[in-house]
Parts: sequence; structure tokens; C-alpha cells
Amino acid sequence: MIERGPAPGSRPLPRLVYVLGMVSFCTDLASEMIVPLLPTLMTSLGASMLQLGLLQGASDLVVAMLKVLSGRLSDRQRRRRPWLLWGYGISSLLRPLFAFVGTPLQAISVRLLDRVGKGLRAAPRDALLTAAVPSDRRGHAFGVQRSLDHAGAVAGALVASGLLFAGWELRWVFAASLLPGLAAIALIAFAVRDVEAPPTAKAPPAATTPPRSLYPVLVVVALSTISGAIDLFALARASQLGVATVALPLLWVVLHLTRSLLAAPLGRIADRLGCKAVIGTGLLGQALVLLAFATTANATLLWPLFALLGLHAAFTEGAERALVAAHAGTANRGTIFGIYHAVHGLAAFVGALSLGALWDAHGASAAFTLASLAAAIGFVALLTLPPSNPQKSDSPPET
Repeated sequence: MIERGPAPGSRPLPRLVYVLGMVSFCTDLASEMIVPLLPTLMTSLGASMLQLGLLQGASDLVVAMLKVLSGRLSDRQRRRRPWLLWGYGISSLLRPLFAFVGTPLQAISVRLLDRVGKGLRAAPRDALLTAAVPSDRRGHAFGVQRSLDHAGAVAGALVASGLLFAGWELRWVFAASLLPGLAAIALIAFAVRDVEAPPTAKAPPAATTPPRSLYPVLVVVALSTISGAIDLFALARASQLGVATVALPLLWVVLHLTRSLLAAPLGRIADRLGCKAVIGTGLLGQALVLLAFATTANATLLWPLFALLGLHAAFTEGAERALVAAHAGTANRGTIFGIYHAVHGLAAFVGALSLGALWDAHGASAAFTLASLAAAIGFVALLTLPPSNPQKSDSPPET
């Protein structure tokens, strides 16, 4: 009698996937204790809306450029862990400096330093995760990582709200973000190791340019990102429709709770049905949800709409990374993920500026309609993508 091995979807993911997910959880917990409160901080410092936009936009540009550099250099060194230590370490140790800023320029500077850490770590982390799992498990693996990341965002917003409700001053909340940041550093130091390539594998030299098959994928990524650059505008829309300020963090929790609960299951579905099917569903749903934001004047409807808005990231984030990984060889994973993250960051920057300018000129409905249109065009572009052809040598042996 021939014994059959376990089905691909039933094999447990490597321990490293969950460790990297917990690193993301701790880091996002620390970050989201601060980020939802940054507009309040900037206002208290006398900042203009232009300075608030610069705080977000400039950081996106820094992250986009550094992700390409860190991905390529980590490919040359064939080591990812040092980049994770530096990237998460810089963010975790410098982010609490928001507790001491006294001017808008100082706040912008701290935000830029925080995002330098993200720029250094993201591409090497995704390359390390790709190397740790077989190609037929990558959607699930990235889904788990994104799920834990969003769970950290939920926890961070709830912790910050709880501390403020208990009477903590804003700056003490910022300072307390050091603790989960230190936990992330400890996890990397003691539980993360680089994944060695199989001894028989002959890795080709790292490519300096992405394969041509990746370019149409990046177009879809850019359009998806533009439509997803709407989160803070959704909060502004809620405030415009009369939602109380104290309830805005709870809407943020609803948004990330949807992403946290569904990212991993949808990543598993992407492995079974294909990344394009899952991404396409997310884009089509996003287009419809954004149209609802553009047309509704009922503040009560925003609660389910925020939950539905979270579906876009849950459907696309893990599946996008798995689709990108299918176009990366063993020797250039960091470079390819650096390019992916750079496109993501630049599209987020352009999207945020465009949506903000359109809102100023023609109102909220016009901004949400533009974001919906970007998602719809992304869906059409996705339908034109040829089937991905991952390299057979790209799958590590099972452990």
C-alpha cells in the first residue's frame, strides 16, 4: 500500500513564519499606539494641514527608496537577519521620541527616522519569508504575516485608547510604545535565523533589473495601492458626517480587525484558487465599497462600510506578495521585493496627494470616486495578466 503525504494545504507552516508575524504584531502594536494620534499631536504643535501631509508623504518616499536599496544589498550579502535587526531596531528605539517633540519639524523628523527603519527591513523580511516556505504555501504564509501585523494595529489602537481613558497624557502613551518595540527586537535577536539555500542549488547572480513579466503585475499593484490610500480620508469622511472624535479610533479598530481575521484564510485560498482570483475579488469589492463612501450621507452606515473597507487589504496584501514571489528567482528575491515595496510606497504617496487635492477642489465624493475608479481599472488590468511561471528551484525542501 502506498502512503500518501499530506496535502499541500494541510502541512504546517514553518515556525519562522509565525515568528516574523509576531515581530510584525509587536511592531504594529507600538506604531498604532502613536499613528492615530499624530494628527492631534501636530495640531497641538500648531502645524498646518500641509505639514501634516508632509509628515505622511515624505515618509512614504523615504520608505520607497530605501526598500529598493535594502532588498538589493541583502541579495548581494545573502543575509536578511541583520537588515531586520537594524530596521526594526531603528523604528522601535526612535519612534518613542514623539514624546519629546516640541515643533512640527521635530515631529516630521522623528517620523522620517521611524520610516527609515521600515525601509530597511520590509524587502529583506519578505525575501526571508519567501525562502522559508514552498511556492504552494506562500499565499498562506504572507497572509499569516499580514494577519498578525493587522492584529497588532488593533491591539495598539485599543491600548492607546485605554491608556488615554485611564488618564495618561499623550506623551506618556508615546513613550510606552517603547515596550512592544523592544519585544520585537528580542524576537529577532533570539528566534530569527537566515534560511540557507539548498546545497545543490546553484543560485544565479542577482539580477539588477526585474523580469519583464513583473511589470504588468506592478501596474496592478500601483492601481490597487492608489485605491487603498483612502484610510485616513475615510476617517475624515466619518468626521465630516458627524461621527464623534472619541469614536474615530474604534472605526480604526473595525478596519484592522477585518484585515487581521481574514488575511490568513484568504492567503490560503489564494494558494488553492490562484492569486489573481483573490486579488481580483478584493479590487472589485473595493470599487463598490468606495462608491458607497462617495454617495452615503448616513453616519451609521459607516460602521459596516469600514469593516468592508478592510476587505481590500485582506484580499490583496498576502496574494500580491505571493504573486510577486512567483516572478523572483532565488538570488534576487530581496531586489524584487524592494521594487514591489517601492512601487507600493510611490503609489501611496501619489494616491494620497491626488485624493487630497481632489477633495479640496471638488469635495469628498469626488475623491472616493477617483479611488473607486483606480480599483476598477486595477481589476481590468489584472484580467490581462498572463499566468505566472514560478521557477521550480524556487521552492525550498520541506522540513
